[in-house]
Amino acid sequence: MPVLLLPLLLLLALAPARAEPLRFVAFGDMPYCGAEAPERCAAEEARVARLMAAINAARPDFSLFLGDTKGGTELCTDDRLLRAFTWMGLAEQPLVYTPGDNEWTDCWQDRAGRFDPLERLALLRRHFFDRPASLGRRPMPLVRQAPPTVENARWMRGGVLFLTLHVPGSNNGRPGEPGEPGAGGLPRGPAALAEFTARDAANRAWLAESFAAEPAARAAVIGIQADLFYRRICGQGYDSGYGPIREAIAAAAARFGRPVLLLNGDSHYLLRETPIATVPNLTRLQVPGEADVQAVLVTLEPEAPDPYQIALIGAPGDPPQPPPCPGYAVLRAAQGGAR
Repeated sequence: MPVLLLPLLLLLALAPARAEPLRFVAFGDMPYCGAEAPERCAAEEARVARLMAAINAARPDFSLFLGDTKGGTELCTDDRLLRAFTWMGLAEQPLVYTPGDNEWTDCWQDRAGRFDPLERLALLRRHFFDRPASLGRRPMPLVRQAPPTVENARWMRGGVLFLTLHVPGSNNGRPGEPGEPGAGGLPRGPAALAEFTARDAANRAWLAESFAAEPAARAAVIGIQADLFYRRICGQGYDSGYGPIREAIAAAAARFGRPVLLLNGDSHYLLRETPIATVPNLTRLQVPGEADVQAVLVTLEPEAPDPYQIALIGAPGDPPQPPPCPGYAVLRAAQGGAR
């Protein structure tokens, strides 16, 4: 062997092996049954069961469910809120869940049975977030935030930080400002405002604590339910409950400097974008839902030129879920689809 090759071979031998890519699934907003067509509920539940079988066949490292385990017109009864245990229990790998608005924030509405949202939130916390571990047949350990926001969790996998923040749709549970568009459909009263204020502060604290706990992470993934950018894209709707956490996520991603993926559901339309031009390392991936009972398989390689490769699992609806407003279709076309 030529002597000149020895230093090169030594360097190659000492170089760290490239980490295997992570493969995880993100999905949300299903099954959507409704009081207007109760006969379709069994079929919708069966679609979710088939999706779970397809997810299991893909063998991801774990899955994240991004809120809304039921439709907005279903009653917020105990059996409807706890129904998710049945299909979440089909997951062969760990499954992490963060709540959406249909499970509690919107339960005060007539169409949902006029339940107390705070009592429904307490029910979720008792049943879904009562231990420092995920759901699924092979649970994994999680670090949970201190009470009351025990639904916020974090974990590490392959040098990547994962965390959930309880940010639901319907303005993050915040009563609307006077004159704010869509405020009539939002929670109301001092109790709702106090709950939002405390949880929003807890979310921002958990975000900061999680990044501080893993300063050497190769990348970070944040899972929430709410579409924080609906008003920017659609030019309508409320936004007063989203500003502080949106700004906190942007600031945390900018400080981190490495790839950050923000996952959300809520608008039921597949989209990948760079949502904040001044934070180019922050990517948003919005998952489908409602009519499109589909999940997104994400392959994450933080050091690759494009860290995220995505593929859909499951069948679209017939017809598929339309974009929530024309602006979404325009943005998706401009971004080259979901890529």
